[in-house]
Amino acid sequence: MNPVVRNIPNALTLMRLVLLPLIVWLYAGDAPGASWATAWVVLVAALSDIVDGILARRLDAQTEFGRWVDPIVDRLFFFTLLTMLWYFDTLPAWAVVPLLVRDGIVLLVAGPVRHYTDQAPQISRWGRGANLVLICAIQWFIIDLRDIGWAFYAVGATLYIGSMVLYAVRGMAILRRMRAT
Repeated sequence: MNPVVRNIPNALTLMRLVLLPLIVWLYAGDAPGASWATAWVVLVAALSDIVDGILARRLDAQTEFGRWVDPIVDRLFFFTLLTMLWYFDTLPAWAVVPLLVRDGIVLLVAGPVRHYTDQAPQISRWGRGANLVLICAIQWFIIDLRDIGWAFYAVGATLYIGSMVLYAVRGMAILRRMRAT
């Protein structure tokens, strides 16, 4: 396969990472009010996450780099957006902290699973659904439609925490099987 084509999904992942400072800078200019410019850049970045996964599977362009870096960039993306919304008084700490703790727990479990099994993280449907609903919530907060944002947040945060439980159970089962062998 052409190396350029093979690395398009990775380039999209890295683009999402590079867009994070621009997102914060744009939002800082309008916060805590509506920031349509920020919302558009976040939308492009979020869509790039969907597109990179589709391309990687359809083009059979999955790489070890992408399997590990994409989920990390996804977590950095959410961490940055949530921290930004908290910092600029759009979201209270009580709404941000549980989601950041969830990501910390998932990363803590992923490390030992990787160490003992050499398996890349597997994203569940709950995790994908939670990401989608939370990015919608974040978008509503960014454009200052907070009542709608809170409705999406309630559903997304519930799915997000639920997915953490699934990841933790799955990770612990893998570790138990590895210890037994």
